[in-house]
Amino acid sequence: MDGFRPTALRPRRRAAGRRLTRGLIALVAAAGGLSCAPADPLPRRPHPIIIIDVDTLRADHLGCYGYARPTSPNIDAFAREAVLFEWAFSQAPNTPPSQTSILTGLYPSTHGMVYDEDRVPEEVVTLAEALAAHGYRTAGFHDGGYMSDVFRIGQGFELYDDSKGQGLAASGPRAIEWLRAHAEESFLLFVHTYDTHTPYAPKPPFDAMFMDGVPEPTAGFSPDSETMEKIRLSKYTDTLLTLPPNDIAYAIALYDGEIRFVDTWFGELWSVIRELGLDRRATVVVLSDHGEEFQEHGSVLHEKLYATVTRIPLMIRLPGGRLAQPVSEVVESIDLMPTLLELAGSPVPGGVQGSSLLPLIIGQEENGLHVAFSESPFFGRNRAVTLGRHHLILTRKGSSAELYELVADPLEQHDLAGERPPELEVMIGLQQGWEERVADSTYASSGGAAPLDPETLEQLRRLGYIR
Repeated sequence: MDGFRPTALRPRRRAAGRRLTRGLIALVAAAGGLSCAPADPLPRRPHPIIIIDVDTLRADHLGCYGYARPTSPNIDAFAREAVLFEWAFSQAPNTPPSQTSILTGLYPSTHGMVYDEDRVPEEVVTLAEALAAHGYRTAGFHDGGYMSDVFRIGQGFELYDDSKGQGLAASGPRAIEWLRAHAEESFLLFVHTYDTHTPYAPKPPFDAMFMDGVPEPTAGFSPDSETMEKIRLSKYTDTLLTLPPNDIAYAIALYDGEIRFVDTWFGELWSVIRELGLDRRATVVVLSDHGEEFQEHGSVLHEKLYATVTRIPLMIRLPGGRLAQPVSEVVESIDLMPTLLELAGSPVPGGVQGSSLLPLIIGQEENGLHVAFSESPFFGRNRAVTLGRHHLILTRKGSSAELYELVADPLEQHDLAGERPPELEVMIGLQQGWEERVADSTYASSGGAAPLDPETLEQLRRLGYIR
């Protein structure tokens, strides 16, 4: 594989192109045709943009992505009026790099926001900065922790309101109040919540909503951040800890209750959006930065690159619900920023590595498959490549590879690496080419570090990130 270079990568892709020729595609099993919709006028002038960013939300735990439990009736209704990307992938399995990628359109290796000591470089242009320069009012309501201002992820927000870990119970009403005050303007409203993150502890009635048929947990077990983090870290000790099936089922039921709580708040927000007429004028986005593992691959929380963690919900509702459709092509979270900037008629900053999704939305892309890249700061900075319905997990330390077929095996239990050498070769080659491209476009050394204040440290402790 030394020297392999895919030659038909999309020229618009600045750092890691993702279009493949028919000859290359022939090596990979095709999965679904292009979703085509009639071309309708798009809001290419300034107009309201609302982003709801639910941290740690698994795509496959929402009804609109096929989940059996009724965790998301309001989001499901919204999804029917939106462009729903069935195979969207985050660029990292944890909050600092993945959230920064969403708000900058850059891969983690480029923006450099990877570890606790990293900060978003000032020279990186965020979505909020680009829209503010285009005349937008900008407001962010977030849940603290790794979204705190000290990490500089809030660059460009005129208002960057920190709920300090209190969730939508605190930030939700403030966001709605701001929305009412600015409904007639062109604005970016960004709402982030950790409400589906550990500790899995939804308030009544959401704590009991999905407990029917769930076995009793082990006496004394609580899926709080400290307990789950202890299990995650046990692989570095002499004694590997795992949860029995009854405790996993109990934790999942509580996690699903948290999702239903967020969905209920979203229903309230959507009522306000409709009341203000913003459903006809605003582009509204619902997404997450990553998912969550429940021992599908031997651990919990989010640090691995399997699809349970890196596959994310992504829904974009255009004004009036136009062009609503499912889109089956693989996309990346870094594609959101250039998409929204194009919709707003705002220039895309130089160096942005995502690509606008509008050609897919309006059905003007030629046939083909797309590729997504994810990277992890854990396990020697592992890598993942998604191409069609194949998902490669590449362990750089030790040079091992796992290959999965996502439709037939969504929980990735059957490794095909030994059975599909042509697909494996193509995907490893793509990863190698991507690695070289992002190495030439990095801000990683310029972010600088700033000390964390005691309040942020305490929020990170409650979330289980530090001890």
